[in-house]
Amino acid sequence: MTRKRGTCVLVGLPPGDFPLPLFDVVANCITVRGSFVGTREDMAECLAFAADGKVKADIELQPLSAINAVFDRLERGDVPSRVVLDFAPTVASSSALARPLETA
Repeated sequence: MTRKRGTCVLVGLPPGDFPLPLFDVVANCITVRGSFVGTREDMAECLAFAADGKVKADIELQPLSAINAVFDRLERGDVPSRVVLDFAPTVASSSALARPLETA
């Protein structure tokens, strides 16, 4: 999920393999960096950076109902960042869900 010319930083050393799609890494000029030293505290600090707003993701929020238009844009290469689909019900449908049920 790293953008073109982006950098993926790996902190710590988890067990198991870390497969990379090498063609995508090379074709998109992605840099992968890591630190052999990393603790749970390091991970907590990285997550705190994100929680404090110091890590910015360039996203475009779209409703799930726009999924076909999003796919069309992806095929045309017309998505400059990342599209995040919002699965929350729309205002109209959520108000219908909020109505009390009638009892017989």
